[in-house]
Amino acid sequence: QTDEEYGSRFLKEANALVDRVTEGIYAEYGFPLKKSDGSQLTADEIEERKKVWGPTVTPRFEGKEPAGPIGVAQLSQAAMDGLVRKLLHALITNDEFYFVLGGHSAAAGHGNHFQQNKAITFHHLMEPVMDKLGIRLMSRNMGMGGVGTLQFSLAGKDLYGEADLMEWDSAMTER
Repeated sequence: QTDEEYGSRFLKEANALVDRVTEGIYAEYGFPLKKSDGSQLTADEIEERKKVWGPTVTPRFEGKEPAGPIGVAQLSQAAMDGLVRKLLHALITNDEFYFVLGGHSAAAGHGNHFQQNKAITFHHLMEPVMDKLGIRLMSRNMGMGGVGTLQFSLAGKDLYGEADLMEWDSAMTER
């Protein structure tokens, strides 16, 4: 957009939308801003909540465990920068954003209803947000049983197709 005022308003509203969704997710998982006694979380409690539920971004991944608690994901700074670029590209161009879940059959959700697997849950949660931002979210559940990480990494691009964000859950096959 070349209209600076529109772009500024759009980004402000986009940030507000993401903040509302984030707070909704925290509340859904039992960590709302408002406690059961009616008081608000303190700044320290909000920071602790971010550590537990947010991603851990390491300055440069060197195969070392990060100091302190690890949140729901661990990314190198380069990976986080790449994710931000992909999201911004999709936002600016109204492009598609691909989320792919790979791993063993437990990751695929075998034994559950299809609507209960991680990829579909992620899609149901994020698709309305992405849609409001002009991004078409494409989520694929590609978890399969019987093989490990090595076999899938040898032909990953051919098996998984385009992937802007990929979650690999190998907890059942690699220890």
